[in-house]
Amino acid sequence: MSGDLGLAYTLQIFGFSLVIAASLAFASSRFGKLRARDRILARLKLRGDETVLDVGCGHGLLLIAAAKLLPRGRAVGIDLWSQWEQADNSREATLRNAALEGVEDRVSVHDGDMCKLPFGDRSFDAALAHFAIHNVHGRGRRREAIREIVRTLKQGGQVAISDIFSLNLYADELRKSDMIDVEISGRSFWTFPPARTVTAKKRSQSA
Repeated sequence: MSGDLGLAYTLQIFGFSLVIAASLAFASSRFGKLRARDRILARLKLRGDETVLDVGCGHGLLLIAAAKLLPRGRAVGIDLWSQWEQADNSREATLRNAALEGVEDRVSVHDGDMCKLPFGDRSFDAALAHFAIHNVHGRGRRREAIREIVRTLKQGGQVAISDIFSLNLYADELRKSDMIDVEISGRSFWTFPPARTVTAKKRSQSA
């Protein structure tokens, strides 16, 4: 009997934990992700005339929000469009979202691998990545993605990468790529799982 009670208690705890996790995931999806998005973009202190790259842009959560902050600039997204991560994940769906938000004239979206970005050196004033680089398999490949982001940044360009793990790896590779002011934030509980953000700046020619 005591064994049955113990099993029942364990199952109750497990079920309660699942309910909590589901509730947190729902809150993150509906509200938290918007707060997290705004906090990430605020770190860049955009003037409004920059060209900003969103790596792994998905449906355009950060891409479109960045475009709204760029009345004289442009937001550029790139993705491999994984259907496993997001349903109806496609270039066309993201462009539709941009049109619905009234920023289609300053948004462009490209197909491509973040480990081999199809952009020239020093193309962007800032770069973003949100819950994207951890999807790249292997620490070496994640480092490649970081190096590619740095390569495409202009002198003095900024980067903000929000993710659920590998933040220390990102920060280490940013430092190895001669980025400065590399900082990792505390955990943000606006998303589930909680995330941290690493920010850095590319040396200007005078630095």
